[in-house]
Amino acid sequence: MKKTQTVKPLPSARSLRALILEDNPHDVERMVALLKRVGYALSFKVVDSLAPLEQQLAQAEYDIILADYDLGTWTAMDALEVLKRSGKDVPFVVVAGALGSLAAVECIKRGAADYVLKHRLQRLPVVVGRVLRDRAHREEAARLQEQIHSAQKEWEVTFDVVPDPVFLVDLQHRIQRANRAAAALLGLKPNQLTDKYCYEVLHDGAGPVPGCPVERTLMTGKEERCDIEVGQLGMVFDATSSPLFDSSGTVYGCVHVLRDITDRKREEEALRSSEASYRSLILGATYGIFRCDLEGEFLAVNPALVAMLGYESEADLLAANLVRDVIRDSDEGARLLQEYRQKGRLDGVEAQWRRKDGTPVPVRLSGRTVLDEHGALQGYEVIAEDVSERWHLEEQLRQAQKMEAVGRLAGGVAHDFNNLLTIVMGYSDLVLERLGAADAMRAYVEEIKKAGERAASLTRQLLAFGRRQVLAPRALDLNAVATNIDKMLRHVIGENIELSTVLEPELGWVKADPGQIEQVILNLVLNARDAMPQGGQLTLETANVELNEGDTRTRVSVLPGRYVMLAVSDSGVGMDAETQAHIFEPFFTTKEKGKGTGLGLATVYGIVKQSGGHIWLYSEPNQGTTFKIYLPRLEEAAQPVEAIPTGAPLAGGSETILLVEDEEGVRDLAKRILESKGYEVIMAASPTEATQVFEQHKEPIHLLLTDVVMPTMSGRQLAEHVAFLRPGMKVLYMSGYTDNVMVPHGILEEGTQFLQKPFTPDSLIRKVREALDAPQQAA
Repeated sequence: MKKTQTVKPLPSARSLRALILEDNPHDVERMVALLKRVGYALSFKVVDSLAPLEQQLAQAEYDIILADYDLGTWTAMDALEVLKRSGKDVPFVVVAGALGSLAAVECIKRGAADYVLKHRLQRLPVVVGRVLRDRAHREEAARLQEQIHSAQKEWEVTFDVVPDPVFLVDLQHRIQRANRAAAALLGLKPNQLTDKYCYEVLHDGAGPVPGCPVERTLMTGKEERCDIEVGQLGMVFDATSSPLFDSSGTVYGCVHVLRDITDRKREEEALRSSEASYRSLILGATYGIFRCDLEGEFLAVNPALVAMLGYESEADLLAANLVRDVIRDSDEGARLLQEYRQKGRLDGVEAQWRRKDGTPVPVRLSGRTVLDEHGALQGYEVIAEDVSERWHLEEQLRQAQKMEAVGRLAGGVAHDFNNLLTIVMGYSDLVLERLGAADAMRAYVEEIKKAGERAASLTRQLLAFGRRQVLAPRALDLNAVATNIDKMLRHVIGENIELSTVLEPELGWVKADPGQIEQVILNLVLNARDAMPQGGQLTLETANVELNEGDTRTRVSVLPGRYVMLAVSDSGVGMDAETQAHIFEPFFTTKEKGKGTGLGLATVYGIVKQSGGHIWLYSEPNQGTTFKIYLPRLEEAAQPVEAIPTGAPLAGGSETILLVEDEEGVRDLAKRILESKGYEVIMAASPTEATQVFEQHKEPIHLLLTDVVMPTMSGRQLAEHVAFLRPGMKVLYMSGYTDNVMVPHGILEEGTQFLQKPFTPDSLIRKVREALDAPQQAA
């Protein structure tokens, strides 16, 4: 009985973009179902003529083409020609009902990767998997070829920039190549030295000079060295000659290098420096290379490995053992060597090492086993890459994601809390207006209001951390901000702390909310003050900086570019690594209970991030702390926007206001406040109810006062929806936090009227009057 071939599903879904050339829908369904069954996450496009084929190849990228051989007016041969003209390397598999051997061979010649007969369609996943692997292998081969080409070019460039004269000499002493330094030494061009005898150009002789290192190397096959005097140049050189071997081990020439040692002491020092540079270049400054025996005893190590592991010298490291002293878990080390012995090589295996002082260092290991002349296993050669930087970046990313999640939670809590605070603070103000100064109840109500104000302050800090507050950025000179609050800072830090400012005279402009930047500086200064209970030095500094790729490589999401830096440094107690890891988290504090909320630095973090900037921390225990803030520098200097006076007297009015708020307590409070100032107020508990009011109320509505975040429709969407019904109506938005539809990323659009919750009766009245009197803006 004939066995039916089964195709095992793939272990996990793999994306596959297929272009199917087929005019039989049933066959298309079979191919798609079969590929999906084995685990491909398949997206496909079906075409049945040449014109759509050309269009698809021009507009989209595909991983594979599955083509019927005979499609009526055209065949797979025609499709292969179209693919060839497109210039794209897409595996082409013919899926035919019947295909003779001649036609199959011709398809392969034309570029098809393989073919599958429809009555054996179960082969399709196997063929697809193979041709995709073949394509990946071709791409990898091309990449390796490019690396070889780049390495060759790099060698040529390196050869030419070597400062010493270098000659490549064949067995007849003819110069095959000379670098620029050699040509400059002899006053010629490099190509003018080719095929000339080295003793002719260097010594003006007719034959090799006795004792010449080139002559000795070509005879002995070993590196030779001696000092030679070149009379025609009046110089003495340290001359070396190194043999070049072909694949059979036969000497076919040598590398002849000259070094001026006229001033021997100076040149010997230069030689030591050059050898150190050469060794560092060959062995690599960032990769450790070592050889060890089967028990992990080091046999040879390079300087990079010594530095990576924190040993004093090569000899110091050679006295250590890989398993016992370097790999953090000795059992894991033994297992790793056993696996290495069995496989014969390592390919990018990650392991945890420890430096000599015990600090961990993550490494990526690659290498091969070493055999003796009899083929017996002798030891291991390994390249070790320190991947601490990558691990550090991953940890930063995890920390950033955690902070983002906490920020979203904080913002959500603050939003709901602000509605409650609006009610508490608003009714407290209304009650206080009705109580006389001597009323016994007044003190109780004032305490309620104070508690509400403190809660509102905490809420604003949560919003700042969660980057859900509303900013009004403008062109800003940080020097001016620092100067304006200098007097206040000196007052809050006390007399036992010396405050000094180092301000860049030609400081660039940034775009930020001046009030929020003042809050950032104040919080950092207060944090520094608390870190110096016995007094100390506090420095406020500004500077223009340009962060390059080296500066930003170890920082998540930081781009190279031009920034303005604001730094606050103190000489206080400093922080250890554990404290630094949590310092920007909300409610984290190192102060005694009752001495702080733990929101000061969280607020700083949120404001800086929402302003498009970055904040970095530098600190060590008992060595002080520096916070550095980097804000993007404006390309052109700008004039700051004049501040709007806030001391104008409160004024009411008689206009009609439609109040849309889904929180009943806030809605009733706002209505009371507005009606007390003479306004006519129409209330709606939802956008749907508000829409009905607009349709039924025939009298003018002068202002739409709406919450931003409501069920079914946002405040911005409501305003846009009814704008055509009331084209002259003004709009004032209110919210406990920003909504990305109305205030993208918390940045208030120019002309948008916005009232932040929690609000007081005074702030509501003032903002309503401001919105009614403002020039007309689009909803």
